[in-house]
Amino acid sequence: MDSTKIWSVITIVSLAALLVLVGQEYGGLFDNDESETAEVIPLTSTADDPDPLSLDCVTHDENIERHDHSNLSIYVNGEERQIPENLGINTEICNQVGGNMHTVHTHDATGKLHIETEANVDMPIGVFFDIWGVHFNETGIFDYRVSNTHELIMTVDGIANYDFDDYLLVDGKEIAIIFQARN
Repeated sequence: MDSTKIWSVITIVSLAALLVLVGQEYGGLFDNDESETAEVIPLTSTADDPDPLSLDCVTHDENIERHDHSNLSIYVNGEERQIPENLGINTEICNQVGGNMHTVHTHDATGKLHIETEANVDMPIGVFFDIWGVHFNETGIFDYRVSNTHELIMTVDGIANYDFDDYLLVDGKEIAIIFQARN
């Protein structure tokens, strides 16, 4: 075997290994079909099928049965992600006079979530991410997905919580969502 063929084989094997690593890094970019034509699977988002509570609108002028606050911090690969101010206020859905706020919204960029409802209902944190229009559940956050190399951790008041998007918001709780490389 001449050196050109050897280097061709080494190059092909290296590229294949690189594709496997990229697939693991980004949480399974290819389907499990073992045919020669594996196709790219687009990332799905929980925001594509929003919780009905994310479509409810409220105003401070109404009789608010529930008005609580929780604090949310999000870290992706060691960097804190800022939560936008006025998120859930004057959106395409909640914009009419008097009903311009979603049931979970922010007023500033501190991560303070305002939970306001006309009835005292349980409010999953997933509703906030649906209003934001971004993905969040046990599979990942934003466009980051859990894989062999990365994990998603959620804590409430410093204690691990595995409810993820189903976690019911409670007044005064500190919630941290961390996407990071596995140890």
